[in-house]
Amino acid sequence: MCQRSIKKERDILFTKEDDICSERKLTQQGRNDLLEMLQTDVLSTGCYGIDELLQGGLHPGEITEISGETATGKTQLAFSVTLTTICANKHNKVLFIDTVSTFSAERIRTLFLESDRFDHSREQGMEEDDVMNRIRIAKCFDVYAVMEFIEDMRDHLENKEKDDNVYTNIKLIIIDSFAAIFSPLLGVTQTQGHSLMITLTRILRNLAKEYNIAVLMINAAIASKPNNPISVFSSTKSKPSLEDKIVIKENEGENNIQQDYVYTNRKKIEVIMKPRICEVLRSRNGQMGKWCIFYMGGNELFTHYDIL
Repeated sequence: MCQRSIKKERDILFTKEDDICSERKLTQQGRNDLLEMLQTDVLSTGCYGIDELLQGGLHPGEITEISGETATGKTQLAFSVTLTTICANKHNKVLFIDTVSTFSAERIRTLFLESDRFDHSREQGMEEDDVMNRIRIAKCFDVYAVMEFIEDMRDHLENKEKDDNVYTNIKLIIIDSFAAIFSPLLGVTQTQGHSLMITLTRILRNLAKEYNIAVLMINAAIASKPNNPISVFSSTKSKPSLEDKIVIKENEGENNIQQDYVYTNRKKIEVIMKPRICEVLRSRNGQMGKWCIFYMGGNELFTHYDIL
């Protein structure tokens, strides 16, 4: 008898083949088909610890917000998610909506070519031009431009017979940064800004659900003084400004957290990795209060568990 329910990719990978087939009444081919389906469903962030907080990763049909103060690694994580999604399947595409000119094609190329995390993809023959060709960039510097672009995208997706549909196989939409397009509105006409924020969020959520796309919002954190009462860390002085999910913060003297970690990459170069704390402050799925540690440095990103 199978000892556990099979719900996620890792449940298949770490469950005996006979148990899998017995529980789901699957042949070996059926097992492979189920694994492929689960692999292409939830999108990994490229960081095991964050994936655990998000119950597997970024879920199609849902919006995930990652907030954080300046220089905590939000955009770096967005680039990691972009490449992880592209490398997971040769057909996957990512739409990156850039509202503050943070997207860097050169940085994406460097991460793909130099990071140890993408060794397997490179060894399998994936090339940088293929990676870059499957990333769609949209420069939108105000909320109205974002709305117009999303509606144009919906029109293309509805027209399935169109041969030049550049949005086919879009699995992930990233907006960096969400706060940038609303800060001017909230500062002058707060009611109008809040209304537009709700409207855009609804448009994105409907698009995500209809076309099975995951949405990742990169956002600024709002100050919470003297600290955030719902955080498990007394040093947390910020909170998410919009949706569910997580806040990234620097380690500010928390106990039992290694400060820096020296990682030696495949080229035998030592890289100083800085710790970051990722905490779920608001969630609809019962994960609130959970947290993880991950490390960023150079072209690398990995979780605390990888160095234990």
